[in-house]
Amino acid sequence: MKRLKRAYKKNIKQRGSFKHKALTAGAAAAITFGAGAGIHKVFAMTEPLPYEHKNAVSGDSDADLLSDSEEFAIGYHPFKADQNKNGISDGVELAQRVATVIDGLPTYNPNSLPTEPNEIYRIALLQKGLETCDICGEYLNMGGYEIVNPRTGTTFPDPNDPLDDQFLPVLAIHYMSHGSFDCLGAVHKGRTDIARLLNVLELQFPYDSNDHQLALDKTDTDNDLLADGEELSAGFNPKNPDQNVNLIPDGIEFAQQCAAVIESLPEVDANEPDATNHIYKESHMLRGLEFCDTCGESVNMGYWTVTNAGLGLSVEVPEIVLHYMQHGSFSYSGDVHGKGRIDAALLKKILEMPRRCGDLGTIYLPTDVNQDCEADNFDLYEYIEMWLEESNYNSE
Repeated sequence: MKRLKRAYKKNIKQRGSFKHKALTAGAAAAITFGAGAGIHKVFAMTEPLPYEHKNAVSGDSDADLLSDSEEFAIGYHPFKADQNKNGISDGVELAQRVATVIDGLPTYNPNSLPTEPNEIYRIALLQKGLETCDICGEYLNMGGYEIVNPRTGTTFPDPNDPLDDQFLPVLAIHYMSHGSFDCLGAVHKGRTDIARLLNVLELQFPYDSNDHQLALDKTDTDNDLLADGEELSAGFNPKNPDQNVNLIPDGIEFAQQCAAVIESLPEVDANEPDATNHIYKESHMLRGLEFCDTCGESVNMGYWTVTNAGLGLSVEVPEIVLHYMQHGSFSYSGDVHGKGRIDAALLKKILEMPRRCGDLGTIYLPTDVNQDCEADNFDLYEYIEMWLEESNYNSE
C-alpha cells in the first residue's frame, strides 16, 4: 500500500509540473495574441486523477487511463481525454461500462452448460479461496469467468494472457467497476487485455444502449445502426461507426440529431405564402393514441409532414417514429404504424443536415482545433496543450 501511495504522489508531482508548463505557455499565448478565459482550458485536462482504484497508466498522453497504444487499438483518440464531453475520462467510463455488460451476461457452470446459447455468455470458474484488493482491502473470490461469444467463435481470455490464461478474474471486474482496467490483488496483478475483451463482447463505445435501438435487417458493416446503403446514400462512411470520434455510434447520434431538428422546425400551414421558401413541418395529429412496442409509452397516432420547399421534397414522420428517433433509432415499432424504418438518407436531404455545429457530417476548418465552428484563441490554447502533451510524451 505504501509503495502504491508513493507511486501515486510521484505521478501527481509529474502532472503538476506539466500543468505548470501548460499554464505558462497558455499565459504567454494570451499575452501575445490577446487575453481571454481560454487559459482555463489549458489546465482543464491536467487535474490529478482520483486515487481510489484509478492508477496512472504508462504512455497515456491525455491521462484518461487508457494508454496511447490501447486507444489506437480500439479506435479512440489518444489526445482527447473525454471524447463525448460528459465529464468522465474515457478510460474510466469504458471500464465501468464493460463491468456493467459483464455483470449482465447470462452465467453458466462448466458442468451444466446447455446447448450453446446464441448470445454472449460467461462460464463461472470460481475457486475455493479469496484474494484481497490492494486498494480497498475487499475480499473477492480468487477465480473468475470465461467469456464466450458463439456468434464470432471468440473467447476471453487468450491462452497466453499474462493476467490469467483461464478466466477474467473477479478482481479485474471489481477494478473495472471502479473505472480501471488494472488489477492489483493478492493473487492477480496486471492489466486486462482491453482490445480482445471488447472484441469478444462486441463492444466499442461506453454509451448505455436501450431497447429502442432496434437491430437492422440490412447489412451494417460497422454496426452503427445505419445500413451500408443508407450511409452511402447519405454521404457517410459505412466502415467507420464513429466518424466524429465522440464515442457515440453514428446511427444513434444522427437519429437523435434529426429528431431535435424536426422538433425545432416552424409549424405552418402548407398553403401559407411563406411556406414555399424554407423547411417546415405540418401537423396531422389525430384523436387517438399509439403505443410503443418497446416501452409502452403512448404518443399521438398522427404524423408530421416535413417539407423542404426549396427542394420540393417531403416526408411523413409519425409521432411514433419521432419517439424512436429521440431514443436513437430510425427503426420503429408501434401498434398503429407497425414495424418499419424511415428513410434516413431522404430525411438528411430534406433537413439539409448538418444544420448545426456538431451535427454528424459537420466539416471543420483546419484552424478549428476544438471543433466549435469558430477559429479563436480557444483553438490556439488547445493546440498548445496538444503540442505540450506530445512533446512531454516523446521526451519520456
